[in-house]
Amino acid sequence: MANPVYSSPEWYLNAQDKDVSSDIGRLTIYHLGFKQAAEGTLLFAPLDFSNAPRAVLDVGTADGLWMREVQSSIPAPPQGEHKFIGTDINTSFFPSTATKNITYVKQDIRDATPKAWDNAFDLVNLRMILIAAGSGSAQRAVVNEHIKLVKPGGWIQIGDCDRVCPTPEAENPRYHEMFACIRAVCQSSGLDPLEAPKMKSWLEEAGLEQVQERTAMRAVGKRNGDEALGKLGIGADLMIAKGFATGAKGLSLSLKPLPDERLNSLVQDLETELTETGAYFPMRFIWGRKPC
Repeated sequence: MANPVYSSPEWYLNAQDKDVSSDIGRLTIYHLGFKQAAEGTLLFAPLDFSNAPRAVLDVGTADGLWMREVQSSIPAPPQGEHKFIGTDINTSFFPSTATKNITYVKQDIRDATPKAWDNAFDLVNLRMILIAAGSGSAQRAVVNEHIKLVKPGGWIQIGDCDRVCPTPEAENPRYHEMFACIRAVCQSSGLDPLEAPKMKSWLEEAGLEQVQERTAMRAVGKRNGDEALGKLGIGADLMIAKGFATGAKGLSLSLKPLPDERLNSLVQDLETELTETGAYFPMRFIWGRKPC
């Protein structure tokens, strides 16, 4: 495709300052929605922060919001300080204001990680980033690469989505169409959008212990009891729908998920559906412990 859509590695790699502010806003809204859906949980792995300083790696950190919120919510250790490292493919997303004990590093998840990071982290967090690796086998390889970074006894946690509308098509026809566009554009670019249900088994087969999974539904529009967050969620999803509908129009006829007429009206019709009916965006959170 001539113009990469939102969430593709090429878009993030080439994003300029003019793109960053709008996309950080979208990512912030998603962060709030995921947090709400998980009843405020950001740390699924039961890592004790109160008895020792911990090292945490946040992969695909963008502006580091997840790290900052975790940092502000955990107890200080009796000695020393917790350390956070956030990685992203594009340094334009990093905040201009420094936060104590948080470091930002440019890193593409498709590249090998620094050897100095092997067995260095008590927690590695990957949320909504694995699709940037590409194929299903490539995503699994990235998970295995990051398991190497976890200390024995430490944890890895993954947040991802099924990219399939969880409600019946008759209930949310336009949301079904949005996900169809996402899947078609990703697959045409070599990205596999349907790997999330397999990720729990990846951790188990890698030998991790206490592997668990939790599903959560991010409520959008009218489905959200928090009216303000519901409206913000509509705006965030419309940004995604617009990008992927545009990308879908550029596909060959055999790959195109919808006729151009439907693609042209998708964003407007989706806004109506989310305002009048609402929808659910399905999330999975998976975590496991590296054996000592």
